[in-house]
Amino acid sequence: MQIFLKLFVYTLFVISLLIVPNQITHGKQGLPGTQDEPALRDTTYLRHLNELSKTLLESNQFDSARIYIDEALHLTEVLNDIEGEAYAINNLGFYYMDQGLPDSVVRLLDGKMMKYRGTGREIQLGNLLANAHNMLGNFKSGLEIYLQMKELAEERGEKRMAIGITQNIGNNYKSLGDIPAAIDAYLNSLEMAEEINDTLIIAVVLDNLASVNVNEGNYDIAEEYLYRALEMNLQIGNQRNQITNYMSFGGLYRSMGRYEDAQESYGMVLQLSEELGHTLSKIQALYNLGMLNLEIQNYDRALEFFEDSQQLSRDHNVMIGSYYNQFGMAGVYAEIGDYARSIELYESALEIAEMADAKDMIRGTLKSLHENYAALGDTANAYLLLKRYTELTDSLSHTERIEALARQEIQLGLRSERERSELLQENLRAQRINTIISLILLGVIVLALLTTILLYQKKKKANILLKKQSEELSNVNDVKDRLLSVLAHDLRAPISNIQGVIYMIRKKLLDKEDIENVLGQIDFQLEQDINTLTNYLQWAQTQRDGIKVKMEMKSIPELMHKAVSKIKQAAENKEIYLKIITDKDLQAPVDEHMFSVIMRNLLSNAVKYVDRGSQVIIHISQGDTKIYVTVEDSGKGIPYKLQPSLFKPFSKVHADVNDSEIGTGLGLSICKDFALKMGGDLTFESKPGIGSKFTLILNKQPEPEKVENHIKV
Repeated sequence: MQIFLKLFVYTLFVISLLIVPNQITHGKQGLPGTQDEPALRDTTYLRHLNELSKTLLESNQFDSARIYIDEALHLTEVLNDIEGEAYAINNLGFYYMDQGLPDSVVRLLDGKMMKYRGTGREIQLGNLLANAHNMLGNFKSGLEIYLQMKELAEERGEKRMAIGITQNIGNNYKSLGDIPAAIDAYLNSLEMAEEINDTLIIAVVLDNLASVNVNEGNYDIAEEYLYRALEMNLQIGNQRNQITNYMSFGGLYRSMGRYEDAQESYGMVLQLSEELGHTLSKIQALYNLGMLNLEIQNYDRALEFFEDSQQLSRDHNVMIGSYYNQFGMAGVYAEIGDYARSIELYESALEIAEMADAKDMIRGTLKSLHENYAALGDTANAYLLLKRYTELTDSLSHTERIEALARQEIQLGLRSERERSELLQENLRAQRINTIISLILLGVIVLALLTTILLYQKKKKANILLKKQSEELSNVNDVKDRLLSVLAHDLRAPISNIQGVIYMIRKKLLDKEDIENVLGQIDFQLEQDINTLTNYLQWAQTQRDGIKVKMEMKSIPELMHKAVSKIKQAAENKEIYLKIITDKDLQAPVDEHMFSVIMRNLLSNAVKYVDRGSQVIIHISQGDTKIYVTVEDSGKGIPYKLQPSLFKPFSKVHADVNDSEIGTGLGLSICKDFALKMGGDLTFESKPGIGSKFTLILNKQPEPEKVENHIKV
């Protein structure tokens, strides 16, 4: 059974308090005065109380820190010092977070942020409140606060706070299932951290990027990131982030099947958590040990770890921990065949996920519930859960959803009919007092048998249809997964290449001439990548919602010149001459955007597949009712065996070129679709080794509007 979410690592970057390697003096002798000297109980004394509280918290002396925090809060009431109060509240919130009490932080700050508006601690307090919401699974509330605090930090020029909050935003997006947005946030924070050479933040970002690479199966890259992050944290003595690194190592080694190494890493997490009194990390480590034992089929031991982690989650009101542990225990019971208990736990976990509005959690739980009900033979509930899962992943079209609902209504109607039939039989049995009633009963029995046979046949047919629908849904999901996989493959390598070039430039490994050459290559690569990404977006939009056509009379040569200008740099990089041949200004009704997409793809393909120093010729001509735009090249040509499927999605123009030249397989499919939408067509002629000609055929005059009759069912 596939286990949802192999890694439960939730990194909270609490930037409001940073480790300061000061010596800590125990007791109050480190302060300029004692309780017997009231004259010193002024703002200076309050500041010393707050600074000592912070230092004690950073050295994990929580009990001593709490004494000074309470004294500072009492003093702020006497002095009416809002800055001192904000500092003390920030220390108290950090104390609650380290004790695994995020709900206490929410009660402390939620609805009270206006009181500290304009203070020097406003941003730290907001970040602390957002962290607490995330620990409780309130991801949307946390994201809203993070975005507000990031904007405020940028306005005030607090760059380090802005970097840390950007990192937290990445964690938030990851929890919500928006992995692209999470990666963007991580990379933004990494870039900003490198600008100011902040080792602490760089180490945190490397850990999170490692987690993303684990999910993508890039284990070597992930391990390298983690070793770099751990080395940085060991150098600066940051034990909290060392916990995160060891947790990530555990997840990496589990994914690689290195279970002994994973168990050792989680053991380090438990050891450091005990030393620091860090409850949340202990919850995470116990959960991950449960998952490890589940994977190696040590079910009793897995349940013990899940139950220990669950108890800690309940004691400290960590809802996200409760979700994962119930999900893990449900997985154990499913593996041993106790589907009823498994379903009970999954449904409890689903309630938590829905409260947090965490799409990935909801989707994974719905899928597991569907599998468990299917294993029990409960087709009706399995179908309902599959329907919810599909709607959430947006795999069903609107029409399919309507049909599914209609089938469900039919099933409910049949159930009502069966219940009415059973009631009728009971009434007939009550009247069996003579031969006439016996004859009536015999007829009812015959009718019941016929009805049962009919219902059985209908149910069998419905199950066949349901199975077919499930297969169709699976195919749709496979296409979606394929698209995401291809997208990751096509974009990951170019971005990695660009990152490598930037590294060489920063290290001054290239001279000026090399830099110019490399920048030209990067410019060409970016043009290709932008075209690739645009094709993905255009294809996705046509598959999902369709694109509205906006036809206008336009100058075809003028539009052609615009298209050529966009590909000009790429052509110059290969010393390719682009030539436009046209007699006069020809106009035709076109959708300017669709025309631009078609020409960009045709020109890009021509430039991509011709040899350096060649030329690409564009002919614009007209017939009686048509205008023809032809892009002709002298490139490799298209193999005859590939030509019949050239306009199908994911079809490759060339199968024998290197990876850097292989396209997405969507460009020509989109071009053909757009040409047809404009009332025209796209044709081609190609001979291997000689070249290709692609011709866009356009109408000279607008087509009369089609009147469509829509029948509402």
